[in-house]
Amino acid sequence: MATIGNLICLTPRDSYVVDEPVRSKGLLGRLERSIGPFFRSPGIGFPYLVGFLRKNGVLTDATRVVVQHDKIEGPTPFETILRHKVDLGRGDHDVLFVTAYTNSSREAYRRAREARAVYAAAGKALTVVFGGPHASAVPDEGPRRGHVDAAVAGEGEWAASRLLTDIKEGRPVQPVYRATFDRIRDRGTLALDMRIWESLERRPQQIVASTTFARGCKLDCHFCAVFLTNGPTVRNRDVADVVDEVRSQGPRYTRETIDDLPPGLYNAVLKALVKVPVLGSLYGDRLIAKMGPGFSDQFFFWDDNLYNAAGAFQALCEAIRPLGRPWAAELTIDLAEKPELLKAARDSGCNDLFLGIESVSQTAIDGLDKWSNDTGSMKEMVKRVHDAGIHVMGAFVFGLDGDDPSSFDRTLEFIYKTGIDLVVANIIQPYPGTGTFKDAVAGDDLLPWAYCPPDSDVAMDYNWPLFDGAHVLVRPKGMTVDQLQEGYYYFLREAYSLSGILRRFRGPAHDLTGAAKHFARNYLVSRYGMIKTSHAIRRKSTKPVGLDATTATATAPGGLDLVPLRSAFRTRASEPD
Repeated sequence: MATIGNLICLTPRDSYVVDEPVRSKGLLGRLERSIGPFFRSPGIGFPYLVGFLRKNGVLTDATRVVVQHDKIEGPTPFETILRHKVDLGRGDHDVLFVTAYTNSSREAYRRAREARAVYAAAGKALTVVFGGPHASAVPDEGPRRGHVDAAVAGEGEWAASRLLTDIKEGRPVQPVYRATFDRIRDRGTLALDMRIWESLERRPQQIVASTTFARGCKLDCHFCAVFLTNGPTVRNRDVADVVDEVRSQGPRYTRETIDDLPPGLYNAVLKALVKVPVLGSLYGDRLIAKMGPGFSDQFFFWDDNLYNAAGAFQALCEAIRPLGRPWAAELTIDLAEKPELLKAARDSGCNDLFLGIESVSQTAIDGLDKWSNDTGSMKEMVKRVHDAGIHVMGAFVFGLDGDDPSSFDRTLEFIYKTGIDLVVANIIQPYPGTGTFKDAVAGDDLLPWAYCPPDSDVAMDYNWPLFDGAHVLVRPKGMTVDQLQEGYYYFLREAYSLSGILRRFRGPAHDLTGAAKHFARNYLVSRYGMIKTSHAIRRKSTKPVGLDATTATATAPGGLDLVPLRSAFRTRASEPD
């Protein structure tokens, strides 16, 4: 029998950020480097995992839960983590859970190996467990290559419970623990413990209030890996659980308790503003909700698709409406086909929707098997969402079958005409486990740099750091590699240039306040807040990481020659941001 003393939950940085760091510039960057981030979402996977384990008695007070979030705190050495966060005197066995997307898997493996070495030097047993989307797609990679002891594939709560029970009862750890995708509709099945983030060394002033209503998606898009992590079917939760979770996350202070604010720059400014005569009485509560420590007033649904069934969506909106709090979510554009549901969403507080528009080409959409999208009616659907008073974050994918060099300008024209408020763009990625990946392997269409370099310091099945949405990994059919790679950067620079942001503003020209808010949202959310987007916009080189763009000598295992990268949009791409 073993006693688990510490359960460490580690979120590593994205590998491409490690390879090509982009320093945050300006006042915001200097503030974050000196006093920590103001507004961040550490994620919701670990809070659900820890909450479930505690609720079901798998974790007791005898186990200390430790969180290390490298994206927020920085890549703290494990020697420091053991000194300042871990209690080595607890129990006789510790467990490290590492979660990662595909593009951060190499960094996850590096951190796992580092932890093993430090624990070996400390003389205490450690079991390293890998979970998250990449582990769900390639569960055997980490254990097979010796980076971790076990992987949790799919939904983590039940699989992790079995793993920890094996450790406590002295049974050998299995290489892979697979989820069974159990029922979650029953009241109280899942439990959210957002308190774990309170121990972050550089805790954000505000953490994004979060919840989830359902797991799974009604679609089965060819390029999507949702089914690997959250199951092949849609499973809803009890709406009362959702309401309880949102209520548990909110501002901690009022105008009456403002003097109890802990020290800090943000809190000092907030306290001063709230105490200003007239301003404090009129706007004090709003200022506290927007600036106070704790959780954000607006909450976010982490569902892969919040709109899976009309009746369930209507019931959810009715349940959260009395909360009187704004919310945002990701869902399919076919919600706009039902005006009554759009109205229900807006009436319940919906301010922002993330919509997977994907492409302006119906041929490309058909190749994705995304039946919810019809390019012929897309402009009308976006207009309906806007008319309902909801902002649109539109997501687009380039390099699909049916795309050609004109796709970038045609997409820009679409977003300018529709006034899409925020834009996210990716190059089609062959994420492991998806139909796109299987087709690329079967057709020998993966480009040379998609394979793991022979001199990589971490053994991997493929060159996972490049699977970040910003690199061409599959040979495109309608354009050259150069045209797709540089066209992607051209698109982002145009969409997020000052003129591009203002062209997407839907208000009248004289509405300077509205235009300022629109620009601020685009800058804060995308150019600054979304690391991948800001990274892609600022990159000076378009060559794949680690390859010499002036040569064409690299060869993949399948015999593909490296296409030299030249500038298809050289004049436009060389313009300053």
